[in-house]
Amino acid sequence: MDKKSVKFGLMSDLHLDIMHDGADRLHDFLRACDEQQVDFIINNGDFCYPKDTSKCLCSEKNLPVNLANAMKISTPVPKLELLAEFNSYHKPHYHVLGNHEMDFCSKEETIQLYGMPGAYYDFHCNGWHFLVLDSNFFKNEKGQLTDYYYGNYFDYRSEQPYLPESQLQWMKETIMSSEEPVVMFSHQPLLPVSRGLKNYDRLQEVLDEVRKEDPDKIKMCVYGHIHQDALSIDRGIIHYSINSISNHWIGPKYACRRFSEETEEKFPNLQYVFPYEKPIYGMVTLNEEGLHIEGVEGTFFKPLPAQIGFDEYEVSAGVRTRSVSWPR
Repeated sequence: MDKKSVKFGLMSDLHLDIMHDGADRLHDFLRACDEQQVDFIINNGDFCYPKDTSKCLCSEKNLPVNLANAMKISTPVPKLELLAEFNSYHKPHYHVLGNHEMDFCSKEETIQLYGMPGAYYDFHCNGWHFLVLDSNFFKNEKGQLTDYYYGNYFDYRSEQPYLPESQLQWMKETIMSSEEPVVMFSHQPLLPVSRGLKNYDRLQEVLDEVRKEDPDKIKMCVYGHIHQDALSIDRGIIHYSINSISNHWIGPKYACRRFSEETEEKFPNLQYVFPYEKPIYGMVTLNEEGLHIEGVEGTFFKPLPAQIGFDEYEVSAGVRTRSVSWPR
């Protein structure tokens, strides 16, 4: 393995259309990336609704409250200007497609607006090979894998997300032809967990073919989506969930207005999240020994989750600082 190390700034789930202070969070992240002298930055999905929020193809009975509110009220956020700010960062910058990018948009439109080379692609940095995946597919009533498109996937909640066979084959060929250690980014977890990959078993079949050639080539999978800080090891690969930079979505059951009446009216979905008081992100360093994540520990805006009776599972407003050796 190349002894060079690589450091990147990692953020996910900014949700500019929900947060009243999303611009400040982005600016804080970019400032920290400058201070840390990262080699590149990456947004792991759900940056914003890239277009206007007037058209959605989800059926009315399955339309979630956040999309319904977005169709009624267009939040006053200069999304494209902030996207341009991310894309004009002076180091290499990358995007992963999140599911909410396609709530009011097509993949093709998002890819063009974000300046991405494709829905999935790869890049190299300092002796490391990075793959960006697109798991935004659902299985329709005919059993066909279908792109997320203008919110259509909300009608198929139990049949998502998937990696198509064509992308799995591209993944296998790309990894097997690489002479560098590999890290994969996806928005959704590549694990058989809630909101994780449905065709996990098929993914493992493909990765097993790669492991026959080199059991240690794939080092890490990185994802967002679940707005939680978590790290686990699955079949010798580290899986890392980066917390949202902004909030933990909880929905109408625990709705709570924490801010001024004017702010809550302009951002009607803000009441459905546990917002973090400050931006949460990670600076990730990889080398031949393992990985180091320098995180940001924060707190929730009050009232805290426990203060409004939330005890369904553990939530945190931070990204833990930790060092982990590569599995042997």
